[in-house]
Order: sequence, then C-alpha cells, then structure tokens
Amino acid sequence: MASSAHSQKAAGQVTRHPALAMMRGALVAALVVGVNAAAVSAVAAGLKGLWGALLGMLMVIVFSGLGLFALHLSRHTSPKTQLAMAMASYTGRIAAFGGLLALATNSESLASHVNLTVLGIVAVVVVLGWMAGEMWAWSRLRVPIYDLDNEVNP
Repeated sequence: MASSAHSQKAAGQVTRHPALAMMRGALVAALVVGVNAAAVSAVAAGLKGLWGALLGMLMVIVFSGLGLFALHLSRHTSPKTQLAMAMASYTGRIAAFGGLLALATNSESLASHVNLTVLGIVAVVVVLGWMAGEMWAWSRLRVPIYDLDNEVNP
C-alpha cells in the first residue's frame, strides 16, 4: 500500500532535470545498439572490426553526451542563451567529430588496427539508437505547460 502511494506521488512530479533524463534514455539505447553492433562487427570483421565498432560507439556517446550536458548546464539561463548554447555546442561537436574522422581516415597507424568502414557504419547506427533513446526519454518527461518560475529548476 505504501509503495502505491509513493509511486503515485512520483508519477505526478515534474522532471527536474530533463536533459539528464534524456541523456540517461539515450545512453541506454546507444549502449544496447552499440554493444550489439560491436558483437556483430567482431564476428564479421574480426578484432579490427571490434575495435572500429567500439571506437565509433565511444565517439558518438561522448559527442552526443556533451551536447545534452551543455544544455543541462545552461538550464538556468534565458531561452535565447540556451538556444545559442545548443547551436554553439552542436557546431563545435560536429566540427570536432569531422576533424577526428578526417584524422582517422588519414592515419595509417589507426587503419592498421581499426576497420574504418565498421567505425563509420557503427557510428551511424549508434547515432540512430541515441536519437531513438533521446526521443523515447523526451516522450516520458513531465514538463509543465505553464511557467513554474523557480519550482522546476532550483
């Protein structure tokens, strides 16, 4: 009986940190997709495929996680500042991701240990998993339709 009352109270509460909740959902989905992709890659392309898959998964998780963490850090600012932070974070992450991919494709040392094709394919697959997890988590957030001022993000 007490657990039922507790779950009803928790179900009616506003999500205090939406970006962190979205990050949790996205991370779980990305890890599930990435680990399965790594297993398939290891079977299909051997050890180089496994390393490529793990590196692709790691890159996506780090870069995507940094974006949501940046939004979490800017939660107390104005909506204009949050939008600027999101755009700057996205632009910076895409530039850094592109730079790392350019280095990876031109590195003979990396190419001798990592299957770069697998890295690219797994990165795309994990991005799709991350986005699906993020959307799933977003659909379950409890966000008020009116302004609660300082009640939501103290």
